[in-house]
Amino acid sequence: MIEFQNVSKQYSSDVTALRDVSFTVNKGELVFLAGPSGAGKSTLLKMIAAMERPSTGKVIVNGQDIGRIKPAGIPFLR
Repeated sequence: MIEFQNVSKQYSSDVTALRDVSFTVNKGELVFLAGPSGAGKSTLLKMIAAMERPSTGKVIVNGQDIGRIKPAGIPFLR
């Protein structure tokens, strides 16, 4: 399961990639992500992979809060 709870990602005071995004993808569901360039698609996917962390809100993947994982716990970032 993937869950975004009121997730926002702000890179600087004038660059906001995501603002107050909430959704749930249950096990076995198929979803399609589409949008124009700059809409935040890559940022959203990077958050699911724990490559980015939300500025506010929670990203939960298989019951694990991505924001609480220490960098050492993410093998591909070492």
